[in-house]
Amino acid sequence: MKSLVGAAGFAAVLCVSGLTAVAEPAEIDKGVAVSAPPTLRLGVGVRPTHGSIDLTIIPERDSFTGSVDLDVETKTATALIWLNAADLDVRSATFTGSGRTAAARIIPGGDEFVGFGFELPLPVGAGRLHVAFTGKFAKVDTRGLFTQKEGDDWYAYSQFEATDARRAFPCFDEPSFKIPWQLTLHVKREHLAVSNTPMLSQSDEEGGMKRVVFAETKPLPSYLVALGVGPFDVVDAGRAGKKSTPIRIIVPKGKAAQAQYAVESTGPLLELLENYFGTPYPYEKLDNLAIPTTVGFGAMENAGLITYSSNLMLSLPEDVSIRFRRSYASVAAHEMAHQWFGDLVTMAWWNDVWLNESFATWMAGKMIERWKPEWGGAISKVANRSGSMQGDTLISARKIRQPIESKNDISNAFDGISYGKGGAVLSMFESWMGEEKFRTGVQAYLKKHAFGNATSDDFLSALGSVGGPQIGPAFSTFLDQAGVPLVTAELHCQAGVPARLALSQKRFLPFGSKGSAAQTWKVPVCVKYGAIGPEARACTLLTSESADLTLGTAPSCPGWVLANDGEAGYFHTSYRGDLLQKLVREKGKALTVPERIGVLGDIHALVQSGEVSMGDALALVPAFAQDSSRQIVMATVDLVASLDDHLVSDEVRPRYVRFIEKTFGETARGLGLASRPGETEDTRLLRVGLVGLVGGTAEDPALVKEGGLRARRWLDDRQSVEPEMINAALLLGVRGGGRELFDRILAEARKTQDRRERRRLLSALGGFRDPAILKDALALVLHGGFDQRESFSIVWEALDDPRTRVQAYDFVKKNFDALVAKTPKAARGSLARVGSSFCDESHRADVESFLKSRVASFDGGPRNLAQSLEGISLCAAVRSRQEESVSKFLSAN
Repeated sequence: MKSLVGAAGFAAVLCVSGLTAVAEPAEIDKGVAVSAPPTLRLGVGVRPTHGSIDLTIIPERDSFTGSVDLDVETKTATALIWLNAADLDVRSATFTGSGRTAAARIIPGGDEFVGFGFELPLPVGAGRLHVAFTGKFAKVDTRGLFTQKEGDDWYAYSQFEATDARRAFPCFDEPSFKIPWQLTLHVKREHLAVSNTPMLSQSDEEGGMKRVVFAETKPLPSYLVALGVGPFDVVDAGRAGKKSTPIRIIVPKGKAAQAQYAVESTGPLLELLENYFGTPYPYEKLDNLAIPTTVGFGAMENAGLITYSSNLMLSLPEDVSIRFRRSYASVAAHEMAHQWFGDLVTMAWWNDVWLNESFATWMAGKMIERWKPEWGGAISKVANRSGSMQGDTLISARKIRQPIESKNDISNAFDGISYGKGGAVLSMFESWMGEEKFRTGVQAYLKKHAFGNATSDDFLSALGSVGGPQIGPAFSTFLDQAGVPLVTAELHCQAGVPARLALSQKRFLPFGSKGSAAQTWKVPVCVKYGAIGPEARACTLLTSESADLTLGTAPSCPGWVLANDGEAGYFHTSYRGDLLQKLVREKGKALTVPERIGVLGDIHALVQSGEVSMGDALALVPAFAQDSSRQIVMATVDLVASLDDHLVSDEVRPRYVRFIEKTFGETARGLGLASRPGETEDTRLLRVGLVGLVGGTAEDPALVKEGGLRARRWLDDRQSVEPEMINAALLLGVRGGGRELFDRILAEARKTQDRRERRRLLSALGGFRDPAILKDALALVLHGGFDQRESFSIVWEALDDPRTRVQAYDFVKKNFDALVAKTPKAARGSLARVGSSFCDESHRADVESFLKSRVASFDGGPRNLAQSLEGISLCAAVRSRQEESVSKFLSAN
């Protein structure tokens, strides 16, 4: 953008991205000394105490207008105030304080800042900065203020986390500047306007407009201010909790019937959270707002106005699947947990994102386990921990508490480390301290810092006050260094003395990693062991490279030892001698289901490190595949399915298919693609996994035929296939389908008005294996008339299949610039991962050569690429080590 600046020492016309300021000619000679704008953070010499925002929002327009009044405290005399502002045209500004009003000179500050200069220094003390501005609605990105069309109607929404409030109004856009806000919106009379607080008043204005004033908020950082404007439908979800909080589900016009599950589940989850925290929900209301499409986030915890991608919260009544219900409940519990952890108490700076995301992730699992114990939350927690550890084995993995040195670091902070690893570490220390002590520490932390800011040290201090001084230092070893501990356990038994378990630790590294294993943590280790008598437990804090743990007081040798009781610890275990064989004997009958899941996860990890051969791991599959637990069976399914990508050559494939058929075929065909009366949810979910492996990977003729028939039937009648099996039916159908099926799916994708259904259909188009058909499918991403936020799923689907991966990757390379132009800025960093599924050094070199310079400027791009390249190299190394053992096993089985 062009910027006209009237400050002495500047050219009359400067090219400044995102800011346009017009100065009166008389001001040009009234220059002030101007310091350079901030590079990342604002100073603390001027702090806000209150904010009033006034915006005119008409969603079908391209731009909005507004003003903001910021009450501030000036600590030292200054003639210059810097605020955050991005892509705003700042028109004018004045400062009122000590009985006088001074006009400000607008000083461009680059892409993220705007300065306000004054002829005389501002007085120390209280004052008010008034700024008038205009801005542009985002039409593709979903950050700042953005608009979307749903059906025939336009809607406006906000998404300000992490640093995008500055796209809606100039502000102190950092989490430590936490103040009350008062919002006034000017909207069309027929539109509903919603924000963080209840509406205070409403009055008609000229031109078919109305003025809506909202109650002042509790203290909030700018990133939690939120609004929505449009012809919404409002669904009453009743009242819940200690204060009888009103709950509403707010949806685009005509979508009210799709909100039923949100109506049923939101209130009970809120009450469970209140009971845990011991304090009422902190805000006056709980609105839940559906956004048609989101990029870079799925839901957002704005105080009193949680926003969700519509696919997470809304579903056609006939498409409400088991996974949809469980997904919404988990996300809703996560976002509502933030109302305390993140909103009531807010991190002081973005290096403590984990205080928000780790806690909400951990809390969501805990609440779901209490609300629906039959869903197997304890088992899912262990499985999710194993998934988090997989990403944490990379040497490019981030620390939980990573220093923030650039805006790019803020984007990177919202990853699986902050969410999954942090949540798993919280679970470990809860188990170590005891549930009630941990809860007491959490409640003390919230009470002390309510409506303020806090840091990791504040949280650890609260835990230490009830758990002992060792808690903080031990916890910090997991916060301040990346990686996963590998704890080695070796049992020593000697006549006449209690048994001794020798423990040692180092960093777990996959085979081929260039990292150093010389790393230690303060690891809480609790051991469960047993023999003829009852089970026993012993715990220690492993603070050095090695230590001994005495098992009991009586001279006896345990029959088995589990070095991670309950699989609560955030570490992998390597068992020496015959300890592992004893644990898995008779399908691990001495262990709980979560513990068996954890042990199987350790075995899979040790395959990746080269300590266990894949052949030995596969030898466990036949027995565990017959387990009564769905999750245990699915662990074996995932292990076997993982071979397909890189460990099964064309020569070995027939034997691989035979092994799948022998192990899972009869059960999968018996389940088929349709449920039977009286089936449990676990059986229905097991069907999805088994049909996917036997039908999709092994291409079982009977299942492929049934899938094709059901896919065609579903295209005619959406209620003919159960929601859980729609994706499987489509996948099986396209794998064996031709041009006629492609045309039918494409026609349905063009016709449907339901976003979930359209994405499902577009993904299916990426599953065709015929090169000519896939070429036409990929072309739709650029020239098919679909929203690329949805149609890029065609590319990801094709990249996921080893038979179509190269064609999809070549398409991305050939059309990279055109794809970037159509991709939202917030999603461009994900393009760095398009080559991540390769497993050879030749493709790694090509991916690096092609993408390195192209993704360098994308948010998160460099780090995503670094992790993709490391993953390719590790995959190639593991393949070289394990391919032979896979071939030998399959030849013998």
